[in-house]
Amino acid sequence: MDTQTIKLNTALITGRVRRAEKLAGRAPGEVTLLAATKTRTPEEIRAVIEAGIDACGENRAQELLEKLPSGAYNGKPLHFIGSFQSNKAHLLYGKTDMIESLNSPKAARILSRIGLEQGGVTNVLAEINIGLEPGKAGILPQAAEAFCADIAAMDAMRIRGLMAIPPAGEDGTPYFAAMKELFDRLAKNLPDCFDTLSMGMSGDFEKAIACGATVVRIGTALFGPRDYGAAK
Repeated sequence: MDTQTIKLNTALITGRVRRAEKLAGRAPGEVTLLAATKTRTPEEIRAVIEAGIDACGENRAQELLEKLPSGAYNGKPLHFIGSFQSNKAHLLYGKTDMIESLNSPKAARILSRIGLEQGGVTNVLAEINIGLEPGKAGILPQAAEAFCADIAAMDAMRIRGLMAIPPAGEDGTPYFAAMKELFDRLAKNLPDCFDTLSMGMSGDFEKAIACGATVVRIGTALFGPRDYGAAK
């Protein structure tokens, strides 16, 4: 998609985010608009940045590492939003501002150990399998409290909140509401930095904002359908 159209799309989506915030009685700018940049070129990413998005998110470790030298993200906060296995910890440590998809105690321990060695702190969200879908990545809701408490107790780790993707093809509203309820319950016993609820994508972000999302991850609505041949 040409960069001018991307900028127009970004302005339209930003306006919808602001309206959704207002309808939900929330402050303007309370919700972070994250551009999901999987398969997008550096030129496309720079276009959404110039149009005012708040952050970028990549799904693939190798793609993220290939784009970084080009300055694709232009200093914007960078999140890793794809499947995060423990073997990606060394690749991604120090390269992102947040890992949104932590769902493994082993990966958390590795990140903590690297942080102790390197003298840094990793911001993470716990990925929750809110739809209880067999075979889908994510911590089950009933295990979320213990998982988040364990991360909070680890050195060089900062548990910032939760992330979820509702089951495909279903109305996301009840799942978003359940995530907000879980988030609020966990927040009572976790550090003050537990402040982020990432949920909602191109087709349902307004519903997610109404339920309390603080980050929405938008790809198709900004860039159009993905061309999987554009990036490897």
